Amino acid sequence: MEKVLEQYFVQNNELVLTNIGSLHLSKKPATWIGGTLHAPELTITFSTNNSKPSNHFYNYLAEALSISNEQANIQFEQFLEKSFDAHNNTLSIGNLGSIEKLGDEYTWNTSFTSNHYFKDITISPITTSEEMVEKKSIQWYWIALILSIMAIAAIVFKSF
Repeated sequence: MEKVLEQYFVQNNELVLTNIGSLHLSKKPATWIGGTLHAPELTITFSTNNSKPSNHFYNYLAEALSISNEQANIQFEQFLEKSFDAHNNTLSIGNLGSIEKLGDEYTWNTSFTSNHYFKDITISPITTSEEMVEKKSIQWYWIALILSIMAIAAIVFKSF
């Protein structure tokens, strides 16, 4: 079940755990400051609330486990109840982190840090020692005029 929950979170950037809280993926885009492109920052935030997962979640869970939506709802509720008892009051969400239960309080311990995946890029200005040579170009109408003169000359030559 943990792998399915982790997969759902990765695909949807959100995971609601009934009567425990919600996990959200917060994204801060990359910024360009001076000569450095600062990497985007991704963080997983946990908020405690008593919300219920969406129907989309239960459809996803039912499809992943090959069961009905009602069975998915029941198995998910049982999993949440039993997981804290079975693992020393800790619910692990794959490689993302874990939720610890201390009394009635839940805390999130993340294992995910985006700086392992994204690095800042520093770009130095490019200097060249070559001088730019100005090229002379022929205007398009001169080329058209030359081609038309050659065509007329070819017609005149062929007619005689």
